[in-house]
Amino acid sequence: MNTLSSEGSDVIVTSSTSNSVIPLIFIALFFTSMLVVGKIASKKVTNSEDYIVAGRNIPLPLIVGTLFATFWGGGTIIGATGMAYNHGIFGVIEDPFAAGLSLILIGAFFVRILRRLNIRSVGEIYKIRFGKTIGYTASAFMIPTYLIWTAVQLLAVGKILNVLFSINFSLAFVIAAVVVILFTFMGGLVGVVWTDGIQMILIFIGLILILTTGLNRAGGLQTVLIHTPEKFFNILPRENSIASWVSYIALWCGMALGNIPSPDLAQRAFMAQDAKTAKKGMIIAGLLYWIIGFVPIIIALIAITLVSQGVLNGGTFAQDSELLIPHLAVYLLSPIPMGIFIASLAASILSSASSSLFATAVLFSNDIYKPLVKDIQHRDISDKEALVSTKTFILVAGFLSVGIGLINTEVYQLTVFAFTLQFGMLFFPFVFALKAKFPNRYGIMSGMLVGFGIHAVGVITQGTFLPEPWEFFTLVPPLANCLTIIIVSRLTRGKSTPGSLEEIYLQKPKEINEV
Repeated sequence: MNTLSSEGSDVIVTSSTSNSVIPLIFIALFFTSMLVVGKIASKKVTNSEDYIVAGRNIPLPLIVGTLFATFWGGGTIIGATGMAYNHGIFGVIEDPFAAGLSLILIGAFFVRILRRLNIRSVGEIYKIRFGKTIGYTASAFMIPTYLIWTAVQLLAVGKILNVLFSINFSLAFVIAAVVVILFTFMGGLVGVVWTDGIQMILIFIGLILILTTGLNRAGGLQTVLIHTPEKFFNILPRENSIASWVSYIALWCGMALGNIPSPDLAQRAFMAQDAKTAKKGMIIAGLLYWIIGFVPIIIALIAITLVSQGVLNGGTFAQDSELLIPHLAVYLLSPIPMGIFIASLAASILSSASSSLFATAVLFSNDIYKPLVKDIQHRDISDKEALVSTKTFILVAGFLSVGIGLINTEVYQLTVFAFTLQFGMLFFPFVFALKAKFPNRYGIMSGMLVGFGIHAVGVITQGTFLPEPWEFFTLVPPLANCLTIIIVSRLTRGKSTPGSLEEIYLQKPKEINEV
């Protein structure tokens, strides 16, 4: 789930005013259609179960569609194309290959128990297995990650519209935010899933347009392959050294394992009509992500060919490879296809934004507000109160994301840091909660604090959210987290929760469902 950098650019790519009108009309129609879908979806919501987990009856095609659209963020096409242009297939290991692997791993090893737990949010896993303190802590650390992720996706729309049409960056950002907040607020997870389905179709159409037009303009696939740089398709490290292989492992682990405890992916398991559907949906979406993930790589080769032929000036996007797709779109597409393609870019970005926004709101309402009410007021919240609180927190999370995006110039660095932090703190607690017998709350809390502490030391001592060496801060925190959990849990043996959630569920399903 990469993203488009939110940092501005001095290079502006614009078509003529007359050629800009039609693409802008397509963008406006797309935004309007999302609001209409959100309104229609709102009529399908009768209770909090419908709103938070879509009634737990979503069929396989929509599960695949929402997973693909959620993962296929703006950076997958824009960022991956730029990385492939500069570094070949090795530059896109993290996304799509490691990212797609995470979906397959979740489907193969975790979806069955996630779907059967009959819970609403991933934060409940930690509460059920390790107690409410761990549940609060895990949810609290996930919330900033997804607020930042939402902000970055919205900023991506601002950059695209600014680069292509010279629309005021802040205005485009706010408009995108309003659209996402409104259709998510109205339709809940049902609205998110429905719009994801539409967005997936748009994404495919946009990719086909720019791919076929680009191949035709470059002289066909054979010409493109002739201009392929040497070792472009080498996916292994180019140097056979320990340092190179450590970096290589870090590339795969950060994305493939770091996404596994993500709340937005767990929600796709919760809302499936059954465990089998959830498992198939994850695996199919992962394989589809790998297949479609080759499109940005081919587009990068098309750009290399056009530069070699002297058609495009490679120096134009040498400093910011994320401008490659906007340049190609302006050069290759006439106004109507251009409008469709830009709408597909917006669709890919807004699908990720809506999913992360909704996941954040559920963390707020279901994993923090709901248990706090029970602890403080000694009562369970009503279904209506659960529905209202989730809607309220969608607005709160939306406004917080807008605030982050408007005042923070290092949002891209923050989001990389946030997801790395999630890997370092929550991957092993998530796995151990579902699969392992021995960990207890003392070990889990100690492990999370150690993972967080290593990141904090790097950030404070180096004064950056992306401390170096990045391989160290990708791999060492989760390893230290794991070792700490094992050691502390063994030292405090006898105080652990009996068994893994998978084992407890299989033996006492009613007990889990009533927690």
